[in-house]
Amino acid sequence: MLADRKQPARRAARPLGSVDGMSAPLEIAACRRLCSWAETGRLRDGERLFACSGCGSEWVASEPWTPIDHTGVIPPAVQAERRRGRG
Repeated sequence: MLADRKQPARRAARPLGSVDGMSAPLEIAACRRLCSWAETGRLRDGERLFACSGCGSEWVASEPWTPIDHTGVIPPAVQAERRRGRG
C-alpha cells in the first residue's frame, strides 16, 4: 500500500534570490536582454557583490546560478570569482 511508505522529508523551498544564512536577500529580477554584470565594490556577508546594470539583479558566488551577460558570455570578473573557490 502506498500510504504505508515513508516519504522523504521535504526541505522548504528557499525564496528566489536568497542564500541560506544571508543577512539580506539578493535582488533578483527578470532579465530584459540588457544584462551587463559587474562587481559593485560592496560585500554581502563577506562575499563580493555583483549587480546587473540592465535588470538590477544581484549575485554572490554562493548562489547556485551564474550570471551571463546579454552577449551570452559569463563576465570575466564572475569567472574569476567562481575560480576563487566560492560557491
